[in-house]
Amino acid sequence: MLYKLLIKDIVLIKKLDIEFKPGLSVLTGETGTGKSILIDALGLILGNRANFKLIRQGENKATVTAIFRINEKHTVNSILSSMDIDICDELIIRRDIKSNGKSSSLINDIPVSINTLQNIGSLLVEIQGQFDNHSLLNEKNHLVFLDKYSDHYSILREVENNWKKYVTIKKELSELIINYNENIKNEEWLKDSLEQIRKISPKENEENELIKKRKLLINQDKIITSFENSRQILESENGLNDQIRKLSSIFLKLKDFGHEEINKISSLINETLINLEELTSSINQKNYNQKTTKDNLETIDDRIHELRKQANKHNCKIDDLLNIEKDLNKKLQKIDNNIMLVEKLKMELNNCLKQYEFICSTLSKSRRQKSIEMIDNINNELPSLKLENAQFKIEFEKLNESEYSKQGFDKVFFQAKTNTGSNLGKLSDIASGGELSRFLLAIKVVLENDLDNKTLIFDEVDSGIGGATASAVGEKLAKIGEKYQTIVVTHSPQVTAKGINHYLISKETINNNTISQTIELTDMERIEEVARMLSDSQITPEARKAAIKLLEKNEPSN
Repeated sequence: MLYKLLIKDIVLIKKLDIEFKPGLSVLTGETGTGKSILIDALGLILGNRANFKLIRQGENKATVTAIFRINEKHTVNSILSSMDIDICDELIIRRDIKSNGKSSSLINDIPVSINTLQNIGSLLVEIQGQFDNHSLLNEKNHLVFLDKYSDHYSILREVENNWKKYVTIKKELSELIINYNENIKNEEWLKDSLEQIRKISPKENEENELIKKRKLLINQDKIITSFENSRQILESENGLNDQIRKLSSIFLKLKDFGHEEINKISSLINETLINLEELTSSINQKNYNQKTTKDNLETIDDRIHELRKQANKHNCKIDDLLNIEKDLNKKLQKIDNNIMLVEKLKMELNNCLKQYEFICSTLSKSRRQKSIEMIDNINNELPSLKLENAQFKIEFEKLNESEYSKQGFDKVFFQAKTNTGSNLGKLSDIASGGELSRFLLAIKVVLENDLDNKTLIFDEVDSGIGGATASAVGEKLAKIGEKYQTIVVTHSPQVTAKGINHYLISKETINNNTISQTIELTDMERIEEVARMLSDSQITPEARKAAIKLLEKNEPSN
């Protein structure tokens, strides 16, 4: 709850320190005393836009500090904990506004952004003015209010989980289709490229082998000449073979002498002779005659040209063409696989959608059942607020598939009418501000379990009403105040009388400066203030008697 509000140098307020209490508190005072300033100051705490015009004349800075006492289970605890903000027993929010247009925000002395202030503030305080764009008037919030009233969070979680699954598959399918469409554009090129590579059928390490063959062919004449010369050296009369045989014959004659060195030399000569015979045989077996060679230079050059042509096309080396062939084949296979995968995901998406719609149907049924209860409860509250001819209704509409969300496929909006014979319409279309305020108050009473321990502030929601109607509004505000801290800015004596705590806002001129002040009234002071509110001008004894009677009549029950 809001424990303290400290204001310094805001418009008429020089310095204010006001302590609020549980239950229904009323703020009263004559027009122009500064009641709205309190609401504006509190709005700064909630993250409203800082206006330097709020700074008291002659001052360079204005400050608003709000101290909240919250229990350990409050939603705000987890948010602040994630921001490493220590809450302790009190939550202190401060907003400074400077004359240069700059402002700063702090939560427990930790600087925070305006967005953070707004998020935190929305969990702590709700301000409802007569013509405010109240959250209840926003059709986008109607489904949320109904769901909180219905208390079917387990179904909501199931819907949300299925929706997330649906969105994930849909995204995956979309990306796959985009990828497939990109690949399909290149399919003909891929097929043609693969066919061309397969046509030339590259082999591993083929380029090196072809270069070797080409080199041999280019130098074929030299090789043939060298072989012919070798044969002559080996086989001609008095050639190398003949000379070695003669040498062998000489040492063969010396073998019988038994000289070890001679025998060794003789053996070496014989080995040499054997090697020469093998060499001769090997040379004779090699035929490098151009007529008997299968490959020729032109054929090899053509082959190298084709290979390099394909390598250049794919910006690779010839030896990499085999890998390119594999890659092209994989891409084509992937296209085929993508077709099957697209069909598979389409089936999954369709099944997921059916499951989502099934759960949504369950949720929608629950919503419609609880809406009947909620409608009855709100309509039962209306007569006591002097809206005997008014009617509240909840309309349902099924969304198009493109509008589905984690909240399901229902669109819900609140409708109302205030007079017999008139048509139902939007809450915001209710002509009378007083009627709208009472309608919203009736809804608020029914939705009281949805308030999440907020401090509720009503700014002149009783404007334009009086007598029994004002008393009825006061009764509803008192009912809300039994469960939640409720603060009401009012001009109605009937509403004022329902308050447990009463604060008077007044102003006085000191040294040519107008200053607004706020004090908590005693029981006797309350009588005087209510009497003033009942009187047209001067407080009469009759007004005091009426005030006493009104306060006694409206003493809160235990």
